[in-house]
Amino acid sequence: MFPSSSRPFLILFAFAVGCGSERAALAAPDWKTIEPVLSAKCYSCHGGEKTKGEIDLKALAADPKMDEHFELWDRVLDTVESGEMPPPKAEPLVPVEEERITAWVTGSLDALAAANSGDPGPVTMRRLTNAEYDRSLRDLTGRDYRLAKEFQTDGGGGEGFSNTGDVLFLSPAALDKYFNAARQLADHATIMPGTGIVFHESRIGLRGPEQFKAHAEQGLYVWYQQKAAPHLPADLEDMREGDYLLACWKHQHLKTPLDVLAKEAGLKLPFLQNWWNLVSKPDPKSRFLDLVRVPWRELPAPDAAKPKEVPAAVTTRIAQIEADLLSWNNQKKPGSGVQRRQQDSDGIRPYPMDAFVKGKSQVHLCFGDIGDGNAGDIALVTKIDVKLEKGGVNYFTWLEKTIGELKKQVAANPAPANPDELKKRLVSLETARGLFGKHPKPERKIEPQVLAVAAPKVITLPLPPGAVSLRADTKLDYENPEVDQATIQWTATTETPRDVTKIIPGVLTIWKIQTEAARRTMGEFHVFRVAFPDMFERRLEEVARNLNRGKPGYTVYYFSDEQLGEVLGEKEKATLTAMKKDWSLAGPRQLNDQQKGEFDGAMVWHLHQFAARAWRRPLAEPEKQTLAAFYHERLKQGLDRESAVREGLVRVLVSPHFLFKAETLPAPGTLTNAPGGSDLPLSSWELASRLSYFLWSSIPDWELRKAAENGSLLKPEVLTAQAARMMKDPRASALAEEFAGQWLKFSAFEEHDGVDTEKYPEMTPELRADMKREVVEYFTRLFREDRRVADIVIGETSFLNERLAKFYGVPGVTGPEFREVKVSAHHRGGLLGMGAILTKTSRPNRTSPVVRGEFLYAVVLGNSSPPPPPNVPQLEKGLKPASLREALMKHREDQACAVCHDRIDPLGFALESFDPIGRFRTADESGGMIDDTGSLRDGTTFKGMDGLRDYLAKNNGQFTGHFSRKLLGYALGRSVLPSDKELLAKISTSIEAREGKVSAVVAEIVTSRQFLNRRHEAPALAANP
Repeated sequence: MFPSSSRPFLILFAFAVGCGSERAALAAPDWKTIEPVLSAKCYSCHGGEKTKGEIDLKALAADPKMDEHFELWDRVLDTVESGEMPPPKAEPLVPVEEERITAWVTGSLDALAAANSGDPGPVTMRRLTNAEYDRSLRDLTGRDYRLAKEFQTDGGGGEGFSNTGDVLFLSPAALDKYFNAARQLADHATIMPGTGIVFHESRIGLRGPEQFKAHAEQGLYVWYQQKAAPHLPADLEDMREGDYLLACWKHQHLKTPLDVLAKEAGLKLPFLQNWWNLVSKPDPKSRFLDLVRVPWRELPAPDAAKPKEVPAAVTTRIAQIEADLLSWNNQKKPGSGVQRRQQDSDGIRPYPMDAFVKGKSQVHLCFGDIGDGNAGDIALVTKIDVKLEKGGVNYFTWLEKTIGELKKQVAANPAPANPDELKKRLVSLETARGLFGKHPKPERKIEPQVLAVAAPKVITLPLPPGAVSLRADTKLDYENPEVDQATIQWTATTETPRDVTKIIPGVLTIWKIQTEAARRTMGEFHVFRVAFPDMFERRLEEVARNLNRGKPGYTVYYFSDEQLGEVLGEKEKATLTAMKKDWSLAGPRQLNDQQKGEFDGAMVWHLHQFAARAWRRPLAEPEKQTLAAFYHERLKQGLDRESAVREGLVRVLVSPHFLFKAETLPAPGTLTNAPGGSDLPLSSWELASRLSYFLWSSIPDWELRKAAENGSLLKPEVLTAQAARMMKDPRASALAEEFAGQWLKFSAFEEHDGVDTEKYPEMTPELRADMKREVVEYFTRLFREDRRVADIVIGETSFLNERLAKFYGVPGVTGPEFREVKVSAHHRGGLLGMGAILTKTSRPNRTSPVVRGEFLYAVVLGNSSPPPPPNVPQLEKGLKPASLREALMKHREDQACAVCHDRIDPLGFALESFDPIGRFRTADESGGMIDDTGSLRDGTTFKGMDGLRDYLAKNNGQFTGHFSRKLLGYALGRSVLPSDKELLAKISTSIEAREGKVSAVVAEIVTSRQFLNRRHEAPALAANP
């Protein structure tokens, strides 16, 4: 019986290289001397009457047909070299016969390989695997929908990978699945004329005009706030108003450019530009803004003797302008100062004047008319309370009482020692007392303790000794016939009073609500508030209001669209332009013909762009026309624009141009099946697609598409550089999950249910997931960091989190994050010590040296291994390690069993120190010592993990060669052929020259003839079995 083989020259389909005469030329010279030997020693079991292993060698007696059956002859070579055939009970080959058969097969295979070296191989239309489908949609949409979970599971072919064309058949049921998946995906998309096609986590579904409009409006509003926020001054941050004012002065008088000034002073150029516009231009009109603009414009020019210096007067006055500006806000609690309270001013409630007066002898009550005339500007001070160092007094009561006491002192006999001083004090208090109880309009009667004042006016009141603070309850005189015209300020101070004929900075303006005076004044104040928002949220709001602005705003700490674009860069500038386009077309209730044309043109353009990315190439003009016609036809059928594009997305995603690999799709008129045809070089777009699906299992990214577009990808140095870049990308983790996962059989380990969880309750779903993550992380780093191929089996590290490290008994690892840990001191390192591998190669309740050994022998090292002979008794369940070894030794006493078990059992025994779920152990369940020694037929002995690693290190060439074959088969999506022998040899040389790095293998593959070309033949389509 001939074994199934994983040697490099095996495929599952015929390998056509030429006509029969060419076959004969390769095989005829020696075949006549070989056939009699096979007839005598092999035909009895493989000659028609008996066809063990379904192999009929006698049928090839006339012509060995090496080109068609090289797979068979390679298996013959393997079994003869290994001594498996002829079987022990049959007549053996004498040495010379074995040498002749070996030499003939080897020579014939070598001749076949040389004659067709570099042949790209048969062309089979390869659809996307389920994993490639999901990854492609992920990179197309930015969302991982995992729609392929509803598809039929992919099989494996060729070198054992699901991306092999022979197993990627397409059934009618699969087409239905693709349609359903495409419709699900389309329902998650929003399509806008500017921002285009955006996919969302949740289903969007049908949207009406108002929803469409709200999407555009809210999206732009939020974008403004999110993008501007990091660049605007925060609350409590020093906004350097004085520095900006000084820079504006330098710009005007010293003629220094604004960008130079901003850089020198560490100011933000957009804000400096805004300040300059504010102080230098007359608009917008506002007397409150003039509190900043007018004094800035009145700043003196440089001294003629020192034309380049800033005069001290300029610095002093700017400091005052800054202080006045800051007085409108509460610097300790932004958003709670006068500027915020002004909008609530109604003139109905009392608005007290407060002043800290400690150590002062008098206080000034200031009543200003804000410079617009004093009609209606009468305030009533109804009560004044003074807080003393001890207690407090009503000011009017204290005033009357003190006047009475002073009069008695002045009139006393004998006269007091200081009569003049007392009289002076009495006059001051009586003057103050005389202000109370009198209304500016004589006909009005008021209470004696009320102080009525018509602005503009400053009233100075003497203070009681020991006064600390003063509060004067004040309100607008609503009984004044002219109150509708009132706009009045009042404030108390112990400093020099401000000019009450002008607006007093930082002081509330009082008016009667819903009057023309109130509206006019509040309008001017609103201009001031917009220029200087008093808190971060309001500065953000001003930027967001660009949504409806026809021109830039005048806020100083603000970004216009142009300024924001300059700050954020070209990419975000383009995004803003797109979002503005959304709003311009979605906002209006009715669109004119020009707008409708622009809208439809934009939607079709986005559909074309999506198709070009999905199909991994530019669209041909007829394809563009077809998609555009498809869109317009859906509009005629009554669909809205967004729904019409969604239908287009479905069409794109069920097209062969998306579902099949570009380099395997037929190109009508260019392909023939004529023998001897030359290669067809892949186009730059086909090459980009092949490269991205090799390294990422997904579509090309922007940079790779750019290299395809300009054709530079066809240059070997550019291709190699692109491959190196892509290997470093996180998407290269696909090589870990798809290539390594399928090769080494761990791809679905998180779902592995082959553990007796009653015996091993530690094997939880979480632990399984951690074990799977360990292997994926290891291989991801192997590829992304260009590590040595040999590190797969002899590396000293692994990737652990706290849970897995604790399970392995590795100390010093805390937290859920995976990190690289040196584990060689803990009997681990590389693939062989990983729990996922050790568990997957065990029985549910015991270890299996046979399964583990077979995994190492066949899967890791790439040797062929025949199936067990018939009637082999099963091992007893529950065998302990010692009796298990004894039972396996009995198997090896049978010559038919020994052929394989002599090879695989020793490798498996070396891993006996790991229990069925991958924990290290030194004793079995009953306390017996573990024997982890392995001895090969050639006398090689190794003990445990360390000995096995040493053995693999000495045989590194075999492992790296097998790795190369597997990666080549994965990259090409087919079995490795005899014609690949030269390339594999070249890869081997390159690995050695480049210190064993993975990149050596990748670089040789992607620059090979096989990778860059396809056969000049029409592609075949895998049939549904």
